[in-house]
Amino acid sequence: MACLIVAIAAALASAPQTRAQQALQSGLSWQQRFLGILPLVKPDPKDPIVVTVNGTPITVAQVKDYAKTEQRLINANSTEETRAVFKDAMENLISRQLLIQEAERRHIKIPDGELAQRAREFQIQGIGGETMSSTGNAPDQILLDQVRGSMEIEKMLDEDFQKHKVAPGEQDIQRYYDEHKDLFVQDPGQVRLSHLAIKLPPNATDAQKAEGMKRITKLREEALKTRDFGALAKDKSEDTPTASKGGDLGYFMKGQLPPVVDKLAFSTPVGQVSSILQSNMGFSFLKVTERRGVTYAPLSSAKTKIAMVLLDYNQEYIVKNMLKGIAKDAKIKFSKLPGENPQS
Repeated sequence: MACLIVAIAAALASAPQTRAQQALQSGLSWQQRFLGILPLVKPDPKDPIVVTVNGTPITVAQVKDYAKTEQRLINANSTEETRAVFKDAMENLISRQLLIQEAERRHIKIPDGELAQRAREFQIQGIGGETMSSTGNAPDQILLDQVRGSMEIEKMLDEDFQKHKVAPGEQDIQRYYDEHKDLFVQDPGQVRLSHLAIKLPPNATDAQKAEGMKRITKLREEALKTRDFGALAKDKSEDTPTASKGGDLGYFMKGQLPPVVDKLAFSTPVGQVSSILQSNMGFSFLKVTERRGVTYAPLSSAKTKIAMVLLDYNQEYIVKNMLKGIAKDAKIKFSKLPGENPQS
């Protein structure tokens, strides 16, 4: 399993992204994407087909129905997010159909009794907390067919998970804990910071601000590459008092700095540089050079969380690789929909 255990700190602490990226990348698990969200719509010959997967059609109504649930689950509200959700919903339905077809190819069977019981569970409580049977547009057979597909996928993947032994072992958990200690800080202690700053003149124009951002961005790129941040700060920083000291600002406890700066200072790993800070005075970025007095949560208290993160990642890895393999030979054909606006 060593090949599956990789650095996945993003699962616990993510870099800044647009809201749409955050929603789509961190909002849904593979279980929700391929097992939980069911497009429960009546067949309608007038419903345009948006894509076929090895001959099986996926309609606009199905994508919209799926997207509506996904949008609610990830709290996507803006026009940009709504468009991104529709595209993501279509891709998820394509992947779901590929997985169903692969399960059928492997002759995965679900006993009728188990299917009926699971369908009743969906009717009582949907994944988003809504009562699925109250929609009024999902006949029992449609629900049974969709639940059967989810159960076939689930059974097939369970067999693959067992085959690949996705459950992390004690050594995997210990290694992740050791390699990602910054994720398990109890008391952040103090950080020692350096910075590099570019000043703006009073009442700077937009052009001056743009030029300042261009300069600080270039300097940050240099800082990411250099091993001697102090020399770079001495040569390029326009904050004269600290430039002479290689940009050194000294030690700070949590709460001593303005909230935005404080957050960056205590979330940036030792030896790394922060994102760019902007104010009316100019632009700057930090480098965390040392951390002292820090205490960490013991492995015993973090073990369950780490195991869940690694298990989820390993399962996702198996699912993605399976989809990559079966999609390679699949016939996926997108339909052009003249005058059709999926977002309407």
